[in-house]
Amino acid sequence: MTRTVRLLAAPVAVVLLVLPLPLPAQEPPPDATDLINALLAGLVGFQEVTGPELQKEVAEAGGVPFRYDVRLEYIDRGELARYLREIFDSEYPEPRARAEERTLRALDLLPAGTDLRALRARVLEENIVGFYDERPGRKRLYAVSADRTLTPSNQLVLSHELRHALQDQYVDLHVALPSSVGDFDDRRLAWLTLMEGDATLIMERFLRRRLSGVPEQASEGSDLLGGTVPAFAVPGAPPVVRDQLVQPYLVGLDFARALWRRGGAEALRGAWSRPPDSTEQVLHPEKYFAGETPRAVAEIPTPPGGSLLNEGVLGEMLTRTLLEEAPEAAAGWGGDRFRVFDLSGRTLLVWHSVWDTGRDAEEFLTALRARFGRTHGPAESRSGFSVFRSGGWSLAVGGTGDGALVLSSDDPRILRDAIGARARP
Repeated sequence: MTRTVRLLAAPVAVVLLVLPLPLPAQEPPPDATDLINALLAGLVGFQEVTGPELQKEVAEAGGVPFRYDVRLEYIDRGELARYLREIFDSEYPEPRARAEERTLRALDLLPAGTDLRALRARVLEENIVGFYDERPGRKRLYAVSADRTLTPSNQLVLSHELRHALQDQYVDLHVALPSSVGDFDDRRLAWLTLMEGDATLIMERFLRRRLSGVPEQASEGSDLLGGTVPAFAVPGAPPVVRDQLVQPYLVGLDFARALWRRGGAEALRGAWSRPPDSTEQVLHPEKYFAGETPRAVAEIPTPPGGSLLNEGVLGEMLTRTLLEEAPEAAAGWGGDRFRVFDLSGRTLLVWHSVWDTGRDAEEFLTALRARFGRTHGPAESRSGFSVFRSGGWSLAVGGTGDGALVLSSDDPRILRDAIGARARP
């Protein structure tokens, strides 16, 4: 959703594994929830607290004070479902969802027939156990709790979500990026990854404060929450939806730790006002510290008779998702731009990327051709492009020097014309 990033919550089920890594909260079965609460209360020492007491702990764990108290409300699963429907109607309308659906389908990232809007609504409804709503007029914290109490698991989840509420008191999360920047755009993912990584690190520090015999300062560079998990299943969701949901927590935590090691709470707080420009900076923090910003990419003209549906930046993180078995070939990403057009009901995607070196570009193109070869079969050569066909879609892959170009359409004639337009001198 464009502006409802706070609806991604902190983990609960993974507490059973001593928090191997924070992920969007997957609500466990009732008996598992009881076990989590028993473990946190008995082994970790979680005691009953009030909302203000919990807020005070989060401020101390993160080293940044709240400017005002955060309102906490409880809702049950039925109320959550209704709340999400209202948010989807206002923040993720059908036209926007369909444009993103056609974009991901053109990139071969979404299976044919997938209803992206319904899928995302289901995934969020099934996984949320607590969230902060940053929209104007709301600005409050919600705990999904039928008995309306701050159980130990609620406390852990809300330590994450309270950090989001605190972030919102310093930078308005709702207007941090223009509404035109979509949810699968690299610029929004970079921002989201900073904020989720920050909140996850503070949740880690909050938990460490509750553990007896573990120095709080140890969390500045240690892995209380475990190492990086290469993949996480979100049942029924394709990898691109899973990664858009999960990766901000995984790579965001590493990025937040790098910031903390560099300058503690002040460095983390400072990043809110100077967020990463790309997921490349998140995946490679040294590029963030060096101020290495994405390279400019040439404008993509609108084809005759076409109208613009969607545009944005795919970025290194989702390029990794696209490459599947060879994510390392996304390293060396320098910048990209895509535009998606409607031509009499048909789709044309033009994606132009630039790379740090010609060798990086060739490595990417080789991996991308291999990827499409696995899913579409052998390519045919046309005017310097490798053309792949499958399921009514055709994709053309080409490039020279440090640039790469991908064209995709569900109409062979449109793709042929797009190739011809770019093959002409």
